[in-house]
Amino acid sequence: MKKNGLTLKIFGLLVLNDVGDSIAQLLMKKGLVQTGVASIDFGNIVEFTLKNASSPLLWAGILICLLNFFLWISILYRIELSVAMPVGSTAYIFTPLLAMFFLREHISLIRWAGIIFIILGIHFVSQSTKSEPEAAGS
Repeated sequence: MKKNGLTLKIFGLLVLNDVGDSIAQLLMKKGLVQTGVASIDFGNIVEFTLKNASSPLLWAGILICLLNFFLWISILYRIELSVAMPVGSTAYIFTPLLAMFFLREHISLIRWAGIIFIILGIHFVSQSTKSEPEAAGS
């Protein structure tokens, strides 16, 4: 089966998937922090599990992850994995922004520089699908 190139619709699905992933990570982090269990070890694993099992934020994050799983399958059906994974790296952009605004995390200058390199990589990978010749017999 021939996979389609990177269209605007597929790019939009990839961004939606990454936004969903970033929101899911944010919800799970906030849910875990709210339970008040600072660390996990063999001595408190039952307490950790019970307190986190009752966290609505954690469950909301898990639900979004599950929905993202089905979206990701839909994306992989339409485009090559070697394109989907790098272009789908926009979560590296959204997650720090959400962490900065909602978790009050500090994002260092060197980390922003890395994020800029990721954006450039996404651009180059997305452009590479336009210039690759068709393989014979695909």
